[in-house]
Amino acid sequence: MKKLIIANWKLNPTTLKDAQKLAASIERAKKNTVVLCPPTVYLSQIDYPNLGAQDCFWAEKGPHTGQTSAAQLKDLKVKYCLVGHSEKREVGDTDEMVNAKVKACLENKIIPVLCIGFGTTVEQDDLEVTDVLKQQLDIDLAGVDASEVVVAYEPVWAISSGDPYATKKIATPDHAEKISIFIKSKFGVEKVLYGGSANPSNAKGFLDQQNVDGLLVGGASLIASQFNSIINI
Repeated sequence: MKKLIIANWKLNPTTLKDAQKLAASIERAKKNTVVLCPPTVYLSQIDYPNLGAQDCFWAEKGPHTGQTSAAQLKDLKVKYCLVGHSEKREVGDTDEMVNAKVKACLENKIIPVLCIGFGTTVEQDDLEVTDVLKQQLDIDLAGVDASEVVVAYEPVWAISSGDPYATKKIATPDHAEKISIFIKSKFGVEKVLYGGSANPSNAKGFLDQQNVDGLLVGGASLIASQFNSIINI
């Protein structure tokens, strides 16, 4: 079965030329489905079979300076869109806002990749983690067909901050598998990804899990050789 592997470039790279060079260096893997999520300003000028956006706004048009609607993303042939990423939640996105974004994506035939895990801590056990996730998903998936949504579990404590001196714990494949089973059984989600410092060294462990359907990759997706290693596992 094909896995879904998504590259989240975040606010990188700095120039369109570098973004195009990076995209051209990433293999068009046949074994897995690969999606590139570059910064919005580059979306129309990146050549790759599957493109995703890093965020969207819930309104289709109107007085919303600086926002990008799902309808506009659809016009750019975007197939996937991240919503609810921890970095967006950290600056104010609420679960109600995330839910509105999920609905906007579905209305425009874009597959929402719902990121959850913000608010979890390294000290929590699996049961405590699922309590946090349930609170998020109850609102995030309200009024939508959960089978049409891809969920990306990103334990915020396992996401790289970019600080080489920061200490962090890496989630285990077993933990990711348990959480994936919980999300699928409780909410009817059919596809769950793991995200949180995924790299060539640990990717196989996660992808080998029966209920982990892919990866959301951050830093490693900016290095073509590393990302190619992951997508060809």
